[in-house]
Formats: sequence, C-alpha cells, structure tokens
Amino acid sequence: MIRLQRHQWIFAGKLFVAAMLAFALAVHLGLPQPYWSLVTCGVVMNPLSGAIRSKAVYRFAGTFCAGITALFLTSLFASTPYLLLAASGLAAATAYAFCAMERTPRSYGFQLYAITMMLLTVAGIDHPERIFDTTLARVTEISLGIIVTTLVDSALFPASMKLTLRGNLRRWLNDINAWMLDVFSAQAREAGVEHDRLKTLADIRALSQLTVQLRYDPQISAGELKHALAIQHRLLRLAPVLSAIHARVHGMTERERDAILPVFEPLQTATQNHEAFDEDTLNAIRELPKALHIEAPWQQLLHDNLADLVEEAGRIWAEIGAIDDSLEQRKALPPALRDSVDRTVAAPLPPDFGLAAQSFLVLLGTFALLCGVWKLTGWTQGAGAVLLGVVTLTFYGTSDEPGPAVAQFGRMGLFAMFAGGVFCYGLLPMAADYPTFLLAMALFLVPLGLWSTVNPGAVLVIILGLSSINLQGQYAPPEFSTYVEGSLEGLFGIYMGFLGASIFRSTGIRAALQRFIQQETGEIIALTQESTHELREAYMNRAMDRISSMTTRLAAAGEVQRSVTLLTRLRLGLNIANLKMLSLNSSMAMRAHIEDLLNTLRQELSRPTPSDSLLVKIDQALRTAWHEGQRQSHRATVPGSLVGLRVALFENAPEWRPNP
Repeated sequence: MIRLQRHQWIFAGKLFVAAMLAFALAVHLGLPQPYWSLVTCGVVMNPLSGAIRSKAVYRFAGTFCAGITALFLTSLFASTPYLLLAASGLAAATAYAFCAMERTPRSYGFQLYAITMMLLTVAGIDHPERIFDTTLARVTEISLGIIVTTLVDSALFPASMKLTLRGNLRRWLNDINAWMLDVFSAQAREAGVEHDRLKTLADIRALSQLTVQLRYDPQISAGELKHALAIQHRLLRLAPVLSAIHARVHGMTERERDAILPVFEPLQTATQNHEAFDEDTLNAIRELPKALHIEAPWQQLLHDNLADLVEEAGRIWAEIGAIDDSLEQRKALPPALRDSVDRTVAAPLPPDFGLAAQSFLVLLGTFALLCGVWKLTGWTQGAGAVLLGVVTLTFYGTSDEPGPAVAQFGRMGLFAMFAGGVFCYGLLPMAADYPTFLLAMALFLVPLGLWSTVNPGAVLVIILGLSSINLQGQYAPPEFSTYVEGSLEGLFGIYMGFLGASIFRSTGIRAALQRFIQQETGEIIALTQESTHELREAYMNRAMDRISSMTTRLAAAGEVQRSVTLLTRLRLGLNIANLKMLSLNSSMAMRAHIEDLLNTLRQELSRPTPSDSLLVKIDQALRTAWHEGQRQSHRATVPGSLVGLRVALFENAPEWRPNP
C-alpha cells in the first residue's frame, strides 16, 4: 500500500485551491475561456516556492511577448494567411533555438513564447480579426492563474529549498573530503570511483542551473546564495588540482612513492580540519630523494610542481572551510575572503550553438510538415495537431534520445484523453451546483496532484485533460465525436513531433558525446593560438560544464571507463593556456620552443597517442626551462606548465621519462 506523505497532500491541496479560485474569478470576470486560468495553475504550481515564483515570471514574460508578436504579425499578414503561418513558424522556431541555448529555468519563457504563438496565430488563422480579442483574453486568463497560484503558495505552507541546499553542500564537502584523503593516501585510480567523483562534480555544477530559482526563494537570502556559489566555484576549481596531484604521485617511481606517503600523513589531518597545509610539509615534498643520475632534474621539477599543487589544494580547501563556517554562522570571514564571496556570481552556462541550430531546423521542419498535412487534408482539427507538435518539441526535442520521452508523453496524452472524457462526460453532468462542481473537480484534480509529486507527467494529464473539454461557467461540453477527434489530433501532433526530431537532427547519446569531444578539441586548439586569463577561465568553465554533461551520458552508453580521461583533458587545456600566456614573457629561445611545441600539438590533438616528435619537443623545452630557470617554484611558470602538459599527455605512458 502506498503511503502518502504530508508534503504530497499539501501540494495537491494547494493545487486544488488555486485552480478553483482562479476558475471562479475568471468566470466572475466574464473571461471567454476561464479554463485557461485553471490550466495555468496546474502548470505553475510546484512543491517549491522558488520554482513557482520563477516559473510565474517566465510564463508571464513568454505569454506577453508572444501576444505582442502575434498582434504585430497579424497586422502585417492578416490578408495573407500563409505568410502569417510562415512568420509564426519562424518566430516559434527562433524562440525554440533560444530555449535550447538557455539552460536555466529561464528557458521556460522561450517555451511558452513558442507555444503561445501557435495558440494565438495558428488557431486563429481563419479569423485574424479576432486575434486581438483572443490575445487580450489569453494574457488576462493566464496572468490571473499566475497571480492566484503565487498568492495561494505564499499563504498556504510555502516550501523552501534552503534545507535541500544546505544538505547538498554538506554532501559535496564530504565527497570532496573523501577524494582528498584518497589522493593523499595514494589510492589507485579506478574507473568506477572516478566516475562517481565526476557525478559529484556534475551535481555541484547543477547548482548554476538552480540559481535562478534560488533567487526567488523567500527563505534564502542573497548572502546565503553567494556563500553557496563561492563554495561551488572553489570545489570545481579544486577538482583538476586533485586530479593533477594524483597523476603526479602515480607517475613517480616506487621509491618516490614510498618516500612521499609519510610526508602526506599530516596533510590528511589538515584536510579533515579544513586547514591550509604547512610550509614544512611542502618543503619536504620539494626535498624528496632523487635518483643520482640523469633523471634527477626531471624528478626535481616533478617534486616542485607537486608541492605547488598541494599548496594550492590546501589553500582552496581552507577557503572552502572558512566560507562554510561563515554560512553556518560559526565564524566571520577574513575581509579579503569576504570581499571575494560578495563578488561571487553564478557560473555562466555556455550555450550549445550547434544544438540551437538543429533545434531551429527541427521545429521549423516539423511545423511545415504539420501545416502541410493540415491544409492539404482540410482537417478541421489540424490546428490542434500543430500546437501539440510544437509542445512536444519544446519540452522534449532537445534531449539526446527524444523517442522514449515522446512515447511517455504520448501515453500520458492517451491517458489524458480517457481521464478528460470520464471527467467531462461522467463527473461534470452530476454537478448540479457549485459545491458539487467543487467535488467533481476534487475527484479529478486531487488524485492527479498527488500523482504528480512522484511522476511529473501527471501534470500533462491535467493540462491536456482540461484543455480539451471546453470547461466554462456553465456545462457546455463538445460533442463526444468532436472530443475524440480533438484528442486524436493531439496524439497525431505528438508523434509528428517525434518524427520531426528524428528527421531533422542527429540523436543518440554517442552523437552527443562526439559533439562534446569535437568542441573540446576545437577549444584546446584555439588556446594554442591565443590565451589570456579571461580565455583560460572561460575555457575551464566550459570544460567543467562538458564534463558534467558527459558523465551521465557515459554511464548510459556503458563507457564509464572513459571517465578517467575527462579531467586529464581539462588539465591538458589549462596547461596549454598557461604556456601560451607565459611564452609572451619568456626568452627568445624559450618562446621558440613553446611555439614549436604548440604548433605540433595543434596537429596531434586528435591522435590517440602522442608522436615521438612531440616527446622530443617537450624534452627540449624542459631542458631549456631547467637551464634558464633552475628550480622555479609555483606551477604557473614555464617549467611547472611543461610538467603538467607532459603528465596530462602521457598519463597512460608512464614508462617514458624525459631527460632535462
């Protein structure tokens, strides 16, 4: 037996109260289609207050802007319906492309823009003189539903994401702490463990997508959100440093590893206490024993670079601990760190322009197919098929595998057809007055509201069911044959949306992975040609975003073993960016070596293994760096960046050891 929780009953109750209030007000105001206010409540209502308020803002913005666009296009093409159709399709496809690029909840505004365009222009194509009245009515009805939903949520048990945010931060800190302890105990790298760490990074990265909703959460202050984002930034920055430390340690000889493990023991204690690592330990790493032969210079460079990496990891981890203490109000932040936290903003989510271009073509092509079927057959319900096709694509068309999602949408559409029929032709005829109408609505809405807390697809049943029965202030159902035909045209539109997604864009997890790999290679090649601090930071942000996107796809594709290479590629790009920047202030000889090395890298980045000539050029650059700089500390130097580049390139070939 399923036991429903208190929060599920609260959500279903708030949905019912908001829907009934909005419907009653819409009827009282004499709005032509009052059920749109009711449907809006079902769409906007969410278990979390921040999600409701952000969704309300973006739904209104999308609806209002679509209304303005519909009026503008109608004024231009009222006498040429086919041009009005074409212009509406172009506007909706453009909005869909922006929806694919906008990866935060703000994308909902673009989705509603595209859908509302279809609702206003396509459905009213035969009567353009009515579009102004229809637009005004739709904006009013939807705005009424938005306002009522927001007020009901504010008055009845508003729910915050504050505890969830704090719980996520605690879990992330524990996971990264365990990662650091594994690194400082020289644990062997395993694909499964590495994949779990990348899943943690993907979870941390997802905070950037939720930031928009968190800003609307009434119980989360701006200061708390900045603290959380500051922790997120530092955790993501720490990941490639930990990966580099692990690679350095496991590239050492057995004698070196035996010597470094006792040195690492104090670091484990400092890690547990969120303390910066002491200078004595860092010096001990630099002074680790070396072989008394030609490899000694390479080992010294490796030890120096390792000490710098450990120092950076300790500094970042100590800052994270201080920010966490400040968030929990245990201790005030030092002034410099407080200023840094105050300047923190959400990490940008890079747009995928390739996916956006495909999305534009998908919606435009599917729209043309559906309009062609509609006009060629003279199908009276064709406008509804166009609308449902656009709805299908805007919500599911950008996924790697739209087929399963669209099939689920189709099943929900079929169930909505059945549930709406039972409600319209079974329950509503028994409603003799407003109390019995409320009872009928409760029998329909409350079970679906409860179901939607565990299956978001149930919201689609509410939307599709209520949108197809012409719910008015008085019982005025459509003819049953009209209802069935309208429901079937909706299902036809849904599956035409799936067909369009299959025809007009490449789908599949492996195709997405290949696109990400090509993007990564292209960006690293660009860094070999030009690099600044800003370009390096932008690359790191995009690379971490790609790693997050690829992690779940690797598991779905059964290629978890490739997880171990993702952070390695990131470190490769960062070291190339450092070298390109440092070459500007290097000697003529060193600059020539670096440019020659970067030119070779541009040609070989796509190769599975580096060539012998690349090995020679790294060896020559290391030799020059050793003779020019001797033991330069801090890894943001030519020697440190060359060491990092060598380790990243030849991590899977540790038997090759350069001789600087």
